[in-house]
Amino acid sequence: MIKDLKTLKEFTKENVNFPVFGAGVYPFHRLGPEDFLPDYRIIALRRSLDGELIKKDIRVVSIEKSIGTKHIREPRNATTVIIHAKTKKYLDKFKRKDILVYKASTKMEKTCEENNWNLIASPTRFGKNLFENKITFKKQLQDLGISVPPGKMCAKEKLHYGHLLNAYGLPFVIQHPTKGGGKGTFFINSKEDFDKAYLKLEKPTRETFEGEVEEKPTDEVIVAKYIKGPSPSLTVCITKHGIISTGLQYQVLDIPELYNPEKGSGLFCGHDWTNSNFSENIQKQAYEITEKVGNLFKQNGYKGIFGLDFVMDEKEEKLYVVEANPRMLGSFPVLTMSQMISNTPPILAFHIFEYLNIDYNIDINEINRLMRQKEKGSQMIMHNLLNRWSRIHKTVKPGIYQLDKNGKPKYLRPGYKLEHLKNKNEFAVVEGILIKKSHLSPNRRICRIISLNGVLENYKELTPWAKTVAQEMYKEFKIKRIRFIKLKKLFNPHFLAKG
Repeated sequence: MIKDLKTLKEFTKENVNFPVFGAGVYPFHRLGPEDFLPDYRIIALRRSLDGELIKKDIRVVSIEKSIGTKHIREPRNATTVIIHAKTKKYLDKFKRKDILVYKASTKMEKTCEENNWNLIASPTRFGKNLFENKITFKKQLQDLGISVPPGKMCAKEKLHYGHLLNAYGLPFVIQHPTKGGGKGTFFINSKEDFDKAYLKLEKPTRETFEGEVEEKPTDEVIVAKYIKGPSPSLTVCITKHGIISTGLQYQVLDIPELYNPEKGSGLFCGHDWTNSNFSENIQKQAYEITEKVGNLFKQNGYKGIFGLDFVMDEKEEKLYVVEANPRMLGSFPVLTMSQMISNTPPILAFHIFEYLNIDYNIDINEINRLMRQKEKGSQMIMHNLLNRWSRIHKTVKPGIYQLDKNGKPKYLRPGYKLEHLKNKNEFAVVEGILIKKSHLSPNRRICRIISLNGVLENYKELTPWAKTVAQEMYKEFKIKRIRFIKLKKLFNPHFLAKG
């Protein structure tokens, strides 16, 4: 009977006596299972400076040799890892091939089926055409009696600013049905905002990070009332024994020091567990909704992890469901790190158990009690703010830092996990750290900054400490725009190869 972290580790030591593999773009992305699985290994697409630190503790295989910009000419996602010949050659040495990924793709599923590999991920049939489609999911929520932000589905060509202004006032919200991470959400505060949003809706969807590239314009959108308040989320796992979930966490959204605001509204750039505080009423609403949505997923044959995103009306103290993400989430691997330092059984473990098809038993009430306790930790995901192809002009050391007396980042020692931090003044700079002269595509991720400290003030702005950390670390990379892109690309097609 698994009832806490101790019994979970005892179970895996006795019952998971075979290797489990994580596959991702960088080694950092698949961290977590090494803390509770006896033999966990990572297959990464790319090498990075923080990956070299991770390799000292965990067995890591990288498809590419370069830490710079000399990459293979394939999409920068986990699908490339799974279908690559080097991956097959490596896995052929093992009897079992159980592979954990962020998100499945049709190419992944086909490759795994052909090679008799076990993919630890929800099948693609639950994605864009079912739970991940905001229009379809909204209809399912309404059938369950779950509140969604007041609004309607509307044909894109019938969008009219004057009509929407009269119906919802300012601001109001327009959402693309399948784009995630805020890249398809637009807060409309003026006619100019409306016109910009409409132009962006005309452009095809393109999502490449750890998933399958998909380009598809949309004919229908969601128009909704703007709800003033925080946008919390939580992680759910459907198990054979019932539904388990974490507590609510603040999402770090629309922070100009972390993400160029031209890309959309509600842009995802991190989480704050330390400063997440919700009333008993809000938590009760969240868990009641989780149970209903969890049963909907279960009835459709879903198992494992998915995420629920909410918006909270702070005046009415009411939760509205915005979307579901039937896959691993951007909170990983830091959520697992946070749970481990709190001595909480990680929700990721039960996701893996479901796909390993092993017999296990849990005290579900005790597991939920432990998982829903307040966690500590935070993450800020930093992007290229120039919105142009750019180049890093300084090699930044991955590891543990703190601000000196002048507010400048001071490197202290190697490290890449929350447990490597000694106090709230320290922070770790991790995730795909590249060397000097590496290229960055527009809005490309640069690094992830993790800390035990909280980073949000009033749920929507960075604290003075967090703002200084974000601004000063961004300066450390010395990022500058690359000029004459088209000309350079013409004479050297590999110049910006999947940067």
